[in-house]
Amino acid sequence: MGVGSVKIKVGGWCLPSSSCLTASRPMSGLTSIWTVVVTHNSEGVISGCLSSLGASSIETKLVVVDNASEDATVEIVEREFPSVLIVRATNLGFAGGCNRGVGAAGEEAEAYFFLNPDAAVETSCLEKLSRSLCQDEKLAVVSPKVVHPIGGETEYAGAALDFNSLDFEVVVTEEAGRENTAEVSETGRPAGAAMLVRRSSFEEVGPLDDSYFLYWEECEWASRVHRNGLKVGYVPDATVYHSLSHSTGGEGSRIYEYYYTRNLLRLVASVRGTSKLSTFVRLVPLFGRRLREIAYRRRFDLLATALRFDALGTIDFFLGRSGRRAGLPRDRMKTLAPE
Repeated sequence: MGVGSVKIKVGGWCLPSSSCLTASRPMSGLTSIWTVVVTHNSEGVISGCLSSLGASSIETKLVVVDNASEDATVEIVEREFPSVLIVRATNLGFAGGCNRGVGAAGEEAEAYFFLNPDAAVETSCLEKLSRSLCQDEKLAVVSPKVVHPIGGETEYAGAALDFNSLDFEVVVTEEAGRENTAEVSETGRPAGAAMLVRRSSFEEVGPLDDSYFLYWEECEWASRVHRNGLKVGYVPDATVYHSLSHSTGGEGSRIYEYYYTRNLLRLVASVRGTSKLSTFVRLVPLFGRRLREIAYRRRFDLLATALRFDALGTIDFFLGRSGRRAGLPRDRMKTLAPE
């Protein structure tokens, strides 16, 4: 679906003009990719996301799994993108929605591209990811560089997944000389906002664990990837623009804090095989650093919310609760802005 040039909006912002937004010569890669976009009240961002995929230099079939949106998301997709397959669902969460999209794709897919609705791909992004995945059969999944559409800050350039040191840090700065290289580097975990997964690997490793509902599900899946002797890759010269947690309110919101805390505790306890109490004690310093960062930025309203819903997530972890937590109110987007 190549085009000469395209202007794309993500969350109301125009992406910066770039030669990457011009279709390039096709490269060898996969021939059947299904993109799965899981939506929930995504009316403000879904057009930009699907438009960017329509301008991709290689074709991808699209399925939107709508998690019970209460806005005009589905109507917009039906009106503006009639060729997109729409799957209406109850609120399955991100993992459950991705799994439902895989089921809808059928048996012809060679790979699945999981993309957040508040993200947009550069024209050659999917092509570069596809080529990279084909170069190494041990790669189960590859992710692009993820940047913010306004200032261009890097949100993801690889990420750690170390359950011994409890290092889960996301890389946000490139090593010298790595900014635009096509060379794939092995990394700990993919970017949940954008990841191309080989179908055979998905079948070998198994689906995303939908009992996580939101957050850390791609890390749990990546832990199984590594246990199966497969690899996670990062492709520096493939780029996705991502406007951050539009449906949850972002860091400091009630939904974010609850699922972030509960699911991280659950993930670490599961992978390490440790008790709930010892897991909590080990993670206290990490939670403390997060709260200090919010306080440092003098966002005391967010700090109060984070304390309350981190505590609720911790309680539910000890009670063994998983899946969707009914009754969590949704916040408007108020993520901490970089200084």
